[in-house]
Amino acid sequence: MVYQFQFKGITDVLKEDIKDYAFKRFEHLDKFLQTFEEDMVKLTIRIEHYVKHNAYILKATLRLGMEVFHHEDDTHDPKKAIDRSEENLISQAKKFIGRLKERKRPKKKRI
Repeated sequence: MVYQFQFKGITDVLKEDIKDYAFKRFEHLDKFLQTFEEDMVKLTIRIEHYVKHNAYILKATLRLGMEVFHHEDDTHDPKKAIDRSEENLISQAKKFIGRLKERKRPKKKRI
């Protein structure tokens, strides 16, 4: 899986901390999507910090071939937003893979 991070209004120390945490959290998603080629799976994480409200907005986009999955979350802790987005993207990917498996199954013939 290819990772891409975009930050706005975040210090360099916090950037590295968020990247390390995201790599650890999305490791489960990476293992789940091992059946796809590495360059077919791209995860883009954009985190913005709003100082006035002391809030973070996380926008995660998972590109899986031609399919695109999105999750957006706003919170006061960027790590909680990463946790929620990981769970949400895994559930979306599971549904997609389930639909792929249904398409590949041959239809039963009625007698």
